Amino acid sequence: MSTPSSVAPSGSRPVTAREFRDVIGRFATGVTVITTESGGIRYGSTASAVSSLTDDPPMLLICLNRNSATAAAVRDSAAFAVNVLAEDHVDLATRFASRVADKYDGVPTETASNGSPLLVGAIAHLICRVAEQVEAGTHYVFLAHVEEAMSYPGHPLAYFRGRFGRMQTAPEATVLREVRARVLDAGSDVEEVIDAGRWAEEFGVEAGRVHRALAALADEGLIRRQAGEYLIAPVPDSIIDEVYKAKLAIETGVAELTVGKVTTDQLARLRELMENTLGFVKDGRFTDPEGWVRANERFHEYMVELAGSTILLDTYRRLCLPGLNLRALDTASYASSSLLDDHRRLVEGYEAGDLAQVSAVLRQHARRPLEMRREDQLRRAADANPVV
Repeated sequence: MSTPSSVAPSGSRPVTAREFRDVIGRFATGVTVITTESGGIRYGSTASAVSSLTDDPPMLLICLNRNSATAAAVRDSAAFAVNVLAEDHVDLATRFASRVADKYDGVPTETASNGSPLLVGAIAHLICRVAEQVEAGTHYVFLAHVEEAMSYPGHPLAYFRGRFGRMQTAPEATVLREVRARVLDAGSDVEEVIDAGRWAEEFGVEAGRVHRALAALADEGLIRRQAGEYLIAPVPDSIIDEVYKAKLAIETGVAELTVGKVTTDQLARLRELMENTLGFVKDGRFTDPEGWVRANERFHEYMVELAGSTILLDTYRRLCLPGLNLRALDTASYASSSLLDDHRRLVEGYEAGDLAQVSAVLRQHARRPLEMRREDQLRRAADANPVV
């Protein structure tokens, strides 16, 4: 353990603690909760003194008051997790900054690979191992290697001049989710002007928050900006491709964790949900597009649930797949029976404990939406221009 020396500029008086707090308080920071486990007890403290050190190797530093129980636990365990709070986590930040008897009471958590608690709903997690500990005045500074790093959609909670707040330039996380869902549920491939004022009234929020969300979605390419207005436009193939890449990454990861490890009851439930998807395709068309989307959603979400991770399931749901599918389908849409064959083979792979089969089917299944979309466009064009 090393202790840095105290040096004051020659010929000037030292900066007082009050002056320093006032000036440094004008530096806006993000807000995290540092969590760890030691001796079978979970500890956690709100902290804004978190900074990256290097990216090769990945390292960061955190500062904790030497008198805090969390600092002592991190010192003893030599391991911790950084949970980056979302902008609607003021209550969590306040709770973990307090001295309540059980900070985790009613707080959903999972456990990291190093034993540290992970706060469900955080927009990022960093799993860390302490490399060096330094005493600096009233605090310990822990230098740590980052062993795992995960991030999720959302915007950070900010801390400025002793108060928690939101990044004003970013759309509010909850409003962004609501606006995204409204856009995706807007119906089949249509184009219409968005009435941001009416949406704001329906959501019960200020119009500015809806405009920031719409600007973010326009940057993503999900909607179109024209002459100061936002328009719902057909979903670009690039958006569909990106969403299904993310879906594939999650589902293949789940397969690696679960194939060959699920119970008989779970397999029976998976087969039941698969069979519920089989009655919605006839003669190359969807008989009930909405019914198909809901049955398909329940089947795939249950596959993800098999991993037993609330964080993973929440991330999967944030892809807004049902809304995206509803935007693209109607009773005239082309429907490939390969979708149903994929579902059967997925369940058969799970029942056989065959990870290679499940992974191969998932990769093939992820290509179906764009294949079907292109086939549908060709068929509609042929119907509109019949050969005579």
